[in-house]
Amino acid sequence: MVEYPKRKKNRLENYDYSQNGAYFITICTRERRKILREIVGDDAHIVPKPYGQIAEKYICNVPEIEKYVIMPDHIHMIILSIGRYRSAGG
Repeated sequence: MVEYPKRKKNRLENYDYSQNGAYFITICTRERRKILREIVGDDAHIVPKPYGQIAEKYICNVPEIEKYVIMPDHIHMIILSIGRYRSAGG
């Protein structure tokens, strides 16, 4: 198993993440396995793998995801939160 360096906290201590805003999210595959995309050739052409195709299918169905990029072992997304999932009291 690959050991990664310790990371600093990635959340602001007193920030309310349920409020409106744009959030940058990164999701990594387990053990950073390259199962989503493959980079081929000298021009770094990116070819989807089956799991990457599945991920993209579901990402495209989430209207709050403004932009995304699928890399070989992780996905970056910008998610817009506009409060539509808040409870009536919050």
